[in-house]
Amino acid sequence: MSNMKSRLPGKNGKKTAEEIDAFIAGANERTVEAAPAKQDSTFPWEEQGVREDVTKVYNLRLPEPYLLKLKYIAEHTPDSMQKFCLDVLQDAIDSKIEALTK
Repeated sequence: MSNMKSRLPGKNGKKTAEEIDAFIAGANERTVEAAPAKQDSTFPWEEQGVREDVTKVYNLRLPEPYLLKLKYIAEHTPDSMQKFCLDVLQDAIDSKIEALTK
């Protein structure tokens, strides 16, 4: 048998009705951070020492239908699966960064 108690933390393990209501009300609120304003400092990809010739690996989990679609594209175009994804993803990343840093 566990020695854990099923009481809320607080004075003697009890919370007031107001505290509980405030907690529940806060659960329904969403806070959205504003996009950072355009910075005067450099971004991580602009820092000294970042090399364009270094390739890093990033695994991407795709649902099976999309993997099969990707294989189909590779079989019916001159591009490999890797090249197709890289071209599409780099353009999407650059567009999103442009929108975020305006």
